[in-house]
Amino acid sequence: MLKFNKVYECSFYYFLIIYVLELFLACILYFYLPSIVPLHIGLSSVDYWGRGKYLVFILPLLLICVSYVSKSSYVERKYLPGTRTTFLVKLFLLMLQVLCLFGSINYFYILIMLVFKGSSFLH
Repeated sequence: MLKFNKVYECSFYYFLIIYVLELFLACILYFYLPSIVPLHIGLSSVDYWGRGKYLVFILPLLLICVSYVSKSSYVERKYLPGTRTTFLVKLFLLMLQVLCLFGSINYFYILIMLVFKGSSFLH
């Protein structure tokens, strides 16, 4: 359990660095994106398109907020440190962070392909 706490504390910083890099990438891509961008991506394709390139900033900002909420000190203030409940909450939040990471990487991959190849690769 002690080793898991170390991994959990370190993972906060790794996720935060990745999400800040995604925010930086969104700043760069903003100038190259078309006026209509993908807003929701399903399992196989883009489900929903929308106007407003500024919406590409929502995902990185939201994930930075999720990363701060899942920080170890916040969890330990809410639950008693070292208990099974704290461990399960941390495990759930770590799995949620990994899931969000894969989703955001997929989203930014599609945005990069949209910039370099146009919307033809999405159909």
